[in-house]
Amino acid sequence: MSFYLLFKVLFSRKVVTGLLLLQLAMTLALLLNSILLAKQTHQQLNQPTGLDVDNTLLVQLKPTMASLRVYPALEELLNRQLDAVQAMPGVIAAAYTNQSAILQGGNNGNVYIDGEEDRTNQPSVPMYFVSKDFFNVLNSDVLQGELPQHSVSLDNPVQPDVVITKSLADKLFAGKPAVGQQLNRGRVAAVISDFYGQRHGTNIMFNNIQVAPPYSVDWGYGILLRVQPGQAENVRQQVDKVLRNVEPNIEILHVRTLAEQYQRLYRNEYGLATLLALLSALMLLVTMVSSYSSTHFHALKRQQEIGVKRALGASKKVIFLELLSENWLCTAIGALFGIGCALLLNKALSQVITIPPLDLYLPLLASLILLVCVTVATWYPAAIATRISPATATKAL
Repeated sequence: MSFYLLFKVLFSRKVVTGLLLLQLAMTLALLLNSILLAKQTHQQLNQPTGLDVDNTLLVQLKPTMASLRVYPALEELLNRQLDAVQAMPGVIAAAYTNQSAILQGGNNGNVYIDGEEDRTNQPSVPMYFVSKDFFNVLNSDVLQGELPQHSVSLDNPVQPDVVITKSLADKLFAGKPAVGQQLNRGRVAAVISDFYGQRHGTNIMFNNIQVAPPYSVDWGYGILLRVQPGQAENVRQQVDKVLRNVEPNIEILHVRTLAEQYQRLYRNEYGLATLLALLSALMLLVTMVSSYSSTHFHALKRQQEIGVKRALGASKKVIFLELLSENWLCTAIGALFGIGCALLLNKALSQVITIPPLDLYLPLLASLILLVCVTVATWYPAAIATRISPATATKAL
């Protein structure tokens, strides 16, 4: 059957075809963005973090008394807490930090080579103020230099040395040795392996660390614990009591593994991907029902026409392919409109969440899925139409 005749048959029932095209377009738009978001979320949840997320606990807390939030009382509190949690069974190492790894945002700032700001400036680099065992907790590899072994006092007029991650060192120094170089944040003492810092920064692996107490804890601070494999839950259940025995005037905001922190970081994308997947599945189901009903009703109305074709020698196979071809053409037109709708939906979603643009192969994949679903739905009514006897052509005589 020619395309002209297929178009003529389709648009002889303008309202039904128009509604079906609209449904196909909306279904493809949802399906495309659902696949794209699911793919991105899967990649994000499985990207390397440089951390043992399952065996690292984060305790987020803050003192409830103002006197404990200033030095020297704060420094004494931090040391007592570290001594207590370090002595817990199953704990390998413990350190305090002004902020956790794997965050949406937090304390950050510009980092650049001293005197070369215009050329080397890197914005929004996470700034960590930590105790010396921070690197042991993260199980970081020292790639250059030596780690600072002593915390620098806040009233020390000398700027403390800094430790930076490999990605940041490569960006600033283009593969040249970084140790001893002067940054606006201090002299580079060491370069360590990458770990996931903040999501919103220029690069999630760019990090700047100073072995120094946090300047302020009005918003709280964190204690990171590296535990023996399989001991995370046992330590989690005990750490609240241990810390309150050290100092009851504290508020423990949460205790979670970095794996849980990672899941929470991408929960919006994960939730939206799940929602879009469910909506896409429902839309596919509704589209299949609509395609089935449309084909079945159309075949019933064309019984005499099909009977005439059968009487003139048309085989069952020709009738079957003719009905399927009508649905395939309708699906192809709906898919073209759907790609346009998908681009508009993608642009709207990008205003709310981070979502990449559509890849070239995704419209083909989504169109193929849609085509398979429509074919499955129309197979049975098309097969029923092939059973119409040539004698049906004589009923109107």
